[in-house]
Amino acid sequence: MILRWHLQDGHIAIPGSHNEKHIQENFDIIDFELTLDEMEQIASLDKNERLGDW
Repeated sequence: MILRWHLQDGHIAIPGSHNEKHIQENFDIIDFELTLDEMEQIASLDKNERLGDW
């Protein structure tokens, strides 16, 4: 869902996985779009915080 949000919001997303199921799930985001309400709900979760130290 978040990968779809990034794409639909104009971000470049580069997912990575060695798990075949996860790779297929990454491709499955192409055949649907989030509604404006869903986009706004996901965007409202942003706290501008990092979860890791990359």
